Amino acid sequence: MKHLTVNSFCNARGWKFIILVGVIFSISGVIVGPSHSFSSRNEVVKIGLIPTESGVGDLSFNWMANAGLEKAETDLGVDGTVYLPTGFEDYANQLQQCVNDGNALCITIGFGFIDSTVAAAQTNPGVNFAIVDVSLEAYPGNLRGISFDSAQAGYLAGTLAALMSESDVLGGIGGSFGDYKIPGVVAFLEPYENGASCINPLTDVIITYIEGFMNQELASQAAQAQMDAGADVIFAVAGPAGTGALLTATGADVWAIGVDSDQWLTVFKSGAVEGSEYMLTSAMKRVDVAVYDTIEDQVLGTFSSGTVLYDLAADGVGLAEFHEAEPSIPQAVKDQLAQVKQDIVDGKIDVKQPCLPWYIFLPMVLK
Repeated sequence: MKHLTVNSFCNARGWKFIILVGVIFSISGVIVGPSHSFSSRNEVVKIGLIPTESGVGDLSFNWMANAGLEKAETDLGVDGTVYLPTGFEDYANQLQQCVNDGNALCITIGFGFIDSTVAAAQTNPGVNFAIVDVSLEAYPGNLRGISFDSAQAGYLAGTLAALMSESDVLGGIGGSFGDYKIPGVVAFLEPYENGASCINPLTDVIITYIEGFMNQELASQAAQAQMDAGADVIFAVAGPAGTGALLTATGADVWAIGVDSDQWLTVFKSGAVEGSEYMLTSAMKRVDVAVYDTIEDQVLGTFSSGTVLYDLAADGVGLAEFHEAEPSIPQAVKDQLAQVKQDIVDGKIDVKQPCLPWYIFLPMVLK
């Protein structure tokens, strides 16, 4: 894969277009897969990825998107190029370079790209575009928004937290802007509370919103206050600020749950940072899966505009590996968690529906 910056662009020959899943080659040159047939092509399908300026080594969304692109290069034979902007003001330039280089599909990451991606799609109707973790009200015919069912991942996080808690008190920390609660944050935290109370009605969930998403000290203070109130699992949904909560919790031998990407890898550097053994899991958005699927749609000629939602059934959200916490999680807990996950997929559980608190039934018990 090629990595391009604003200062340097290079050309490289891609692989011949090959579909590697269940293919057979006939004398006529037709490639036949298990469910699709394609005429052989001489051209290579070119795909461009424009991450944020933090680059594909961020071990977060950019990194996962690049992993999806790399898998598509291996499995689908596409020719991938990463266009790295120097900053927000360079987003539009890199999108245009993606178009100029003849890419059939240009993929951007995050809400910061909304304006530039929509503009590029409108200006270049012959090229397809996709934007990760964004859902729009209206789309040009060549633009796809990739969205994730955060509520399902949050519900699973709450289920696991309640099952692992000894105090029956959990903490959840979200970033906000004043009194405005970000819908993407609420989408994790409310189902987190639902999952916890539904698996154990005795659970008390403390939700704290802090100002902004950058102040780690605020998140650390919120985590400490929740632990002082008895919380022994802390779920941080506060962007970079959440790191403060995770480090504070694990530093006190309290379970922590991250968000979006596998934060055992990012915050705890794959076990190199102290407290990593208390990093329970992370409620993940599987950007790698979504990017791969989008590229596959381009290759198969089935690309469509509009919002595509990734949920548990599509392996688009879920909990990260338990890593060092694995030995501490009883098999019974893993089995219960797996059953809840299946019930969500089967539609038996509505993750946005809270369960009735235990004290509602107290009068009936006392009769």
